[in-house]
Amino acid sequence: METLLQGLPNLKIRQTVRDDDTVDQLHHFVTVCLLAFAGFLIGLKEMVGEPLDCWVNMSNWQHFQGHVNSYCWGHKLYKFPNMSNLGETPYPLKAGLAGPENSHPEAEFGEINFYRWVTVLFFVQAFLFKFPSLIWSECNEYSGTQIEKMVGMVTESTFDPKQKRDSTFAILAEYLEIWLKINRKPFHFMKSRIGQSAKKILRHCMLCVGGNTGNFLSTMYLVIKFLYLFNATMQFLILTSFLDFNYWYYGPYAVSTSVDGRHNAHFPRVGLCHFQMRGEGHWIQCILSINMILEIIFIIEWFWLLLLVVVTSFNFISWTVRTLKTNRSVSFITKYLSILNPDGSLPMEGKRTINTFVMNYLGNDGVFVLRILSANTNDVAMAELVTCLWNRYLQYENEVMVEENNGVRNSYSKKDGADLEMEPIEGKDTV
Repeated sequence: METLLQGLPNLKIRQTVRDDDTVDQLHHFVTVCLLAFAGFLIGLKEMVGEPLDCWVNMSNWQHFQGHVNSYCWGHKLYKFPNMSNLGETPYPLKAGLAGPENSHPEAEFGEINFYRWVTVLFFVQAFLFKFPSLIWSECNEYSGTQIEKMVGMVTESTFDPKQKRDSTFAILAEYLEIWLKINRKPFHFMKSRIGQSAKKILRHCMLCVGGNTGNFLSTMYLVIKFLYLFNATMQFLILTSFLDFNYWYYGPYAVSTSVDGRHNAHFPRVGLCHFQMRGEGHWIQCILSINMILEIIFIIEWFWLLLLVVVTSFNFISWTVRTLKTNRSVSFITKYLSILNPDGSLPMEGKRTINTFVMNYLGNDGVFVLRILSANTNDVAMAELVTCLWNRYLQYENEVMVEENNGVRNSYSKKDGADLEMEPIEGKDTV
């Protein structure tokens, strides 16, 4: 017990390093936990407790109470023909038939859909909310990002000496640069030739196709965002089909019935069960205690799904604008480049090449990884990392300029040398 109590502070329910934002956590962590808890609660009510309790008013039936409850749980239940007069004779029955006689249409006696599979429904819903997160994890692994490792290195080096801290950020910057170079390689499904105009259109649309785009991870994140939004919306259709009523309007309907004190017809609390004994049919009244819990759960779920749809819609639009608009990325990088400067200004080179640094060096995937890192670390660490990347970019840009200049001078020297060899020297024979 002492060991258990000592280990409680180190217990981790979820990973502290996040590779997504808070809205995603609401889907694949909070909602999954809520649905799993609802499924566990209803399953416990079904397996351990009594989901319904039938009233046996005959003295010789008292020993069959448990059997009657089990029988009525597994068979059809019917609504009262007249809820305002419960003393009215129930539906007439044909001899030997367990149900209303055939002359009565189904609309008259109203069979109750008792949602016996509601426990399975909650766990299926929990899996649907977790599924986009599983896809995102596979995309991260495929792309080769090591978000957790990088965040761990940044966190551990926070209070290290400056020399050791600079070495750590230099390693991270080098890794990110190599990863960006690899990520900008053409994908196998885009080996066919396309025109320059088509490449510009694809690059502007931020699609993860074509060579040197560097948009795979950021585009897949937008796809995952859309899957979260699509799944939250589809839950209304799934519950409408499963519960056999229009779940889109259930929230306002439930609120209005509770305020007016009316009965919620979608979750009846009293039903009729037809029980046969020794060839005689009897109508038995059953209390649906499980429906009282389901009514509250589905009201809460309606408002929670509505909240997810609204919040995820704005979040999806926000991330789309961040990814598609270059000036948003430039502002994000500029923020961290100016932190370490005393006057808060950019380096001199940055005034001319900051856009090129974002578009050609980092790309969408580079900026996206930095955004994820910023959600897991502090501004000071991010400023040092972005500055290291900036210095590597300047070094890379200078090397390219030197190589281009050397290439031009070499071409001129070779040309001049060739001209000299072609011109004969006076007083000597040419070879």
